[in-house]
Amino acid sequence: MAIKLCFSSLSLGASVDYQTGNLSVFDVLEEIRVPQVPVHLQALAVALVLERTTDAEEKGQVFIHILTPDGKQQLLGNGELQIPVDRKRMKAVFRFGGFPLFAFGAHRMVVSWTDSAKTKQGEAIFDFDVIQVTQVAQGVPPAEGGKQGKPSLPN
Repeated sequence: MAIKLCFSSLSLGASVDYQTGNLSVFDVLEEIRVPQVPVHLQALAVALVLERTTDAEEKGQVFIHILTPDGKQQLLGNGELQIPVDRKRMKAVFRFGGFPLFAFGAHRMVVSWTDSAKTKQGEAIFDFDVIQVTQVAQGVPPAEGGKQGKPSLPN
């Protein structure tokens, strides 16, 4: 099997226009800033562009794993991979809805692919951090350095 990775991204959204073949990626993800965990991302998307480097049809499988800060690995999904002989490139978008994150720290998502003999042929690695930030109260006006009374409007 000879499939090489041309492009990969981890983002909050992605799509492929089936008329033009254009791949669009929205809000690339490098870090997630939240006040507390667990948190559920409404959407998460992995986008890949793979290229067949031989003249033969390529078949195999795709696997998506996540490695969490505690060192654990979990399979998120897998499926068939096929690039027919009449296509040189394949664009793929894998979408996750309600993606849960349970810990602060460094995370790694790995998308790997194998040939028909189940031999690993390549991978795309996405590193991102979940960072704790202080939650800011919304809708509360800032304090005015000790002034008493009602605020006045300008004339």
